[in-house]
Amino acid sequence: MQEVTVDDMFKTYIPGDDPSSEMQSKFNSIASTKTVTEDGESGVTDVQNASGIASKSKPRTVTWVEWRCMIDICKISDSVVEATYSADVKPLAPLFKTYDTSNWPVQPGLKPKVKRKRNEETVTPTDPEEGKRGTRPDGGVYLVNDRTEQCVAIPDATFNKESKISDADKKIRTGFVGHCSWADLIVPIEVKVERSHAAFTFSDKRDHFLLESDEGNKYLGQILEYVGRVFTHQHRTHVFALYVFRFQARILYFDRAGCIVSEPFDYGVGTDTPLHRFFWRLAYMSSEQRGYDHSAELASEDEIKDMLDYASSGVPTDFVKQQIYHALCRDSEAGRPRSTQWPAYRVTMNDHILIIARPMASSQSLHGRCTRGYLAYDIKNKTASFLKDYWRPDSPYIQAEHEVYKRLATFNVSNIATCIAHQDIPNSHKHWQVTAAHNIVDSRSRLRNGHYRILLRDVCRPLLDFRDFRQLASLLLDAMIAHEEAWCRAGVLHRDISVNNILILEEGEGSNVTRRGILNDWDLCKYKEQMDKGMAPRRPNLTGTWYFRSALSLQFPRKPYRLSDDIESFIHVYHYCVYRFHMTDDINDLADTINRIYAKVTIVKGARIGGKEKLLHMENRRPPMDVGDESPTLMKCLVALHRVYNPHYLSLDIDLYQSLYRSHLSTEDSCQQAIETGLRPLDTHDMLKDVFSRYGGRDRDSSGNPTIVWGEQELMKTEDLFQHTPLAEHKNAQLSSSVYGEFEDIAARQPVKRQKIGNMSTTLPSVAESLQEG
Repeated sequence: MQEVTVDDMFKTYIPGDDPSSEMQSKFNSIASTKTVTEDGESGVTDVQNASGIASKSKPRTVTWVEWRCMIDICKISDSVVEATYSADVKPLAPLFKTYDTSNWPVQPGLKPKVKRKRNEETVTPTDPEEGKRGTRPDGGVYLVNDRTEQCVAIPDATFNKESKISDADKKIRTGFVGHCSWADLIVPIEVKVERSHAAFTFSDKRDHFLLESDEGNKYLGQILEYVGRVFTHQHRTHVFALYVFRFQARILYFDRAGCIVSEPFDYGVGTDTPLHRFFWRLAYMSSEQRGYDHSAELASEDEIKDMLDYASSGVPTDFVKQQIYHALCRDSEAGRPRSTQWPAYRVTMNDHILIIARPMASSQSLHGRCTRGYLAYDIKNKTASFLKDYWRPDSPYIQAEHEVYKRLATFNVSNIATCIAHQDIPNSHKHWQVTAAHNIVDSRSRLRNGHYRILLRDVCRPLLDFRDFRQLASLLLDAMIAHEEAWCRAGVLHRDISVNNILILEEGEGSNVTRRGILNDWDLCKYKEQMDKGMAPRRPNLTGTWYFRSALSLQFPRKPYRLSDDIESFIHVYHYCVYRFHMTDDINDLADTINRIYAKVTIVKGARIGGKEKLLHMENRRPPMDVGDESPTLMKCLVALHRVYNPHYLSLDIDLYQSLYRSHLSTEDSCQQAIETGLRPLDTHDMLKDVFSRYGGRDRDSSGNPTIVWGEQELMKTEDLFQHTPLAEHKNAQLSSSVYGEFEDIAARQPVKRQKIGNMSTTLPSVAESLQEG
């Protein structure tokens, strides 16, 4: 996040021309008298007039109210839009209206498509799925179209009948109130009237543009969440936002490289303020300039019907059928729409015309890869595939994911997805859609990111859908086979083994359905020839998902990443699933246990260090958990895993790692390496594969029977023990969890608030996305 001058913001990020003096005369102006609250501050406020010169104004004492400020902004916006009607040059893109949405949540259900007058009352939908009073901005800019009429606008009759505010306040707000709609919001607007509640500073004398306090961080998270929801619910390349404090404001610009913040300006005097200029330029922007991805267009009703027909008659598995209804937010029995917030879009990739809607999973990160995964229906071929959409670093040292799949296929690597199409998404000028904020946000370390899509043939279940722990071992064996073949045949190291990157591919129908493990998401991989043995990581913590990284790589982030680090991650995936889906001796303090082992982070010399508890478990004489006498085979499996990783760690000289890698945390200089013999248990796949093969029921005796037999009472798993606890996080599906800091996905549901255990988010923390070669 970086602050720039107002002039630089307009010059670089807000395209278009400014209004003429004639047009400005038609704009609405807020009263020029400055006011302050009775909050203990001085009775004089410094503001900038139109020429940018600070002046002193004698105030009158009033009580500030956020919605009143929001209505003033609505009036300014309306006056600018109205002025465009009389301009010589008319806007090309649809015009917009600004609404006060501070007291109205997302509209529940879908209103019937009927023509009505503005003052005509409508029937409230009965589906309460999205009618809960959730988080929302104070206001926002929306297009004037049928969807806005259905999902946003509140008829005057309904407002005056149902609102509990005074008649005087109703009169002020009538015509400007609406429901929040994340699927339609162009520009979110947040208003604050208390200085301690603002995320940014607004006085003339400022040491920093961010309000550096706990309260400031809290309210910064608020606006970031709003922008994140816009990115999640829409197909956007960038998002503008307005942050208002009384009669001052800042313009914010977000793209997948970061956030640019303008200096504060006064909008309460005159009609030539930056706020008026912003709305004027916004009115004349194309949809693409407003931040919309022109490659995604709203699907037609016929296209949606075609997809529903496929779900009812042509799907290969019940899971795919469920995902189609989920994507389209339809009731699987009646077929009725259940949501206003996930409209279907048509996306064209080469020869494929795809219909996508609600994502199966979506990263909530605002910058970096920002991966989203969709079930994609191919209209022409009548098939369902998986579309992965993300922003990849533009670097010759980081290969595109489809190139990795091509290399893996060349060497006949098993148990991986099949890539059937890919595309660097072009803009309307046939150039690659790329970020604009990377140079200003962090010119030393940030690469430009480009919009990228890859289409995979099969739609897979998440690993967390495993039936029992025997099947889990079998699925992990499949993934390990893929990992071994990728490394030994193709010279590719995955570098991000996690519970989200191992999937379940179902084949067959009814009772004949078989399941196979798939190793997915190769976007953080490295080729063997890229892994210079004499090179420490350029930047620590740019590899893998934090929860599942090896204890050594967490404790010593400057240590060169090795094959053994990836292999160890399979063990942590199995342990994690046991904690989550089986009763253990840690059940009474499960949240604290998971936080200590997987999530805890400390900062040492600027580097993120973790894995202390994980390292102790690797060195201990017993497995980290006890599953009780009723699950003897599972306990034997945990012991067998322990007999692989424990000797490996006992053979390591941890003091040597400490001396070699902790002293170099604050530098990027390569340093002497600890000797890797290649002879320890985790240096090859063999011993761990053997455990998963035996306990996965894949090893057979001479009679064809499994060498290890699980009792019938053991072939089950509990309900998700993370549910109803601060650990609750949604299943991810078919995409990587490689995002910075706090991993959180929506995975078929609405985003949740981040919840804390200790000093970390309990949703899967991960690493910074690879903005450079790690």
